[in-house]
Amino acid sequence: MSKNTLTQLAIFVENRTGRLAEICKSLGDRGINIYGFSIADTEDYGIFRLICKRYQLAHQVLKESGFTVRENEVICVRVPHQPGGLAGVLSSFSKAEINVEYLYAIADTLIIFNLDNNEKGVELLRKSGIEIIRQEDL
Repeated sequence: MSKNTLTQLAIFVENRTGRLAEICKSLGDRGINIYGFSIADTEDYGIFRLICKRYQLAHQVLKESGFTVRENEVICVRVPHQPGGLAGVLSSFSKAEINVEYLYAIADTLIIFNLDNNEKGVELLRKSGIEIIRQEDL
């Protein structure tokens, strides 16, 4: 893991009543706090993406609970809290020909980005003076 990225857990979830509650209870019972999350769904399943400080333990707990879990690196930035703040960050990526595969907000002005080139994205954000949130900052 790069020191400038966060590890996101992606949990594949059957689209049925109570499954999200099971995930959250499993993590809560082990003292793991979810810092932010996103869910994308289809008719049959969903992908519950989450950010937590103790992601290794969270991964282990979820696997032990029978969930399919994948880890990937994402970038978390504090987007300027002003009109056009997000547009400015997105325009910077666009000009540098970096594709945003998905994004979601986790708290206040903290936005998670999954890019096709995280290293290039981090370099661009640093040059632009955009604050990058690291795993140890959680």
